[in-house]
Amino acid sequence: MNTKTYRRLGNQGSILVLALVVVVILMVIGGGVLSIGMHGQFTAIRTGSEIQARMAADAGITQALFMMNQQLQSGSWNTSSLLSEQEQQLPYSNSSFIYKIARDEMSAKTNEYVVDSLGMSGNSQRAVQATVRLKWLFESAILVKDRISLMPNTLVTGYNSANPTDTDFSVKIGTTSTEADRIPIGPGTVIDADVFVGVGADPATVIGAGGTITGRKYSLVVEVDFPVITAPSLPVTGTALSAKGATIKLAPADSAQYTGIQLAQTAGLPGVLEISGGKVLLHITGDIDIGNGCEVIVNPGSSLIIYIDGNIAADNSLGFNNEAGNVKDFQIYGTGVDQVFDIKAMSSIFGIIYAPEAQINIYPGGEIRGALVGKDVTFKSGCTFYYDEALRDATLDDEGVRFVVKRWKE
Repeated sequence: MNTKTYRRLGNQGSILVLALVVVVILMVIGGGVLSIGMHGQFTAIRTGSEIQARMAADAGITQALFMMNQQLQSGSWNTSSLLSEQEQQLPYSNSSFIYKIARDEMSAKTNEYVVDSLGMSGNSQRAVQATVRLKWLFESAILVKDRISLMPNTLVTGYNSANPTDTDFSVKIGTTSTEADRIPIGPGTVIDADVFVGVGADPATVIGAGGTITGRKYSLVVEVDFPVITAPSLPVTGTALSAKGATIKLAPADSAQYTGIQLAQTAGLPGVLEISGGKVLLHITGDIDIGNGCEVIVNPGSSLIIYIDGNIAADNSLGFNNEAGNVKDFQIYGTGVDQVFDIKAMSSIFGIIYAPEAQINIYPGGEIRGALVGKDVTFKSGCTFYYDEALRDATLDDEGVRFVVKRWKE
């Protein structure tokens, strides 16, 4: 074999070795890429499964809350046999959840519960826990859909009937509107409270520059709902409650549907509606007209709830005289549309009004102790409003009460 032939064979051998090295390197790279791809695919599948499991756990909380409120509204809620749900499949999904409800032993409030929900998807599981509480219609001192007008020298502050020594009041008033000048404030007005405006609105645009606000100004981050309240089924009388210079006395057995209430003076004697003997429910399908100096009196040991479809017109020196000692003992619910509640000078209300479709007017010198919900609320000059912080302690028997999520954790 000559030298030239030897060199040619040597070169061919080097090329073959180099080709083999390249093939090995490509196989290693390919295997690595395939491994990365498969790992990425497995990670994506696992991540998707974990997300679906978390969504299923959230759905369990939602389902539990729905069932709790459904039982609450139907009157079948029973704290001695709390709801418990077996595994439930989510529609159009391979995910499922299981939830259970128990009383919150860490809370001093008797109507707070813990909902534990376990979401499952494939081999993934996610657990979510929510603390659920009762929410009533009167967590805000004054809540409106549109406008709160606070004329000169109006005072808004609070107290706590459940704890007279409490001086650190949490009072808030506001509107769900985002339009400009929805809360005009007159000179000399003091709002010892927080003031809120609609979601995304600028408080400086919605709230007027007059008066003094001791609390903070802020915009809501979630919409506030206004539950629809309907009158209970009561015996239909087809007549009005009418007293001229006389007193009408009602007891629980007189709870019924009436066409109206008319109280008037005659020969200097006022018309009076007096409630005694316990809880009285009235559904007024028409208007309430109360003359000068006339009164609605709720005696100690009694309470009055009025559902009204029409308007309220009250003359000077009216007194909604709640002598029962608790703002919950006198309640008015507006159950109509485009309502107007006029409460004239030197009037006072020791109670609560929920009328989200009503214009509520409190005339000069008027005093309110309790809470107000309306479409529009106007306080004329010299009015005083005291919010009772104890209204935040809702009970199962309160009108319009519902369960809401207080806090949650994963």
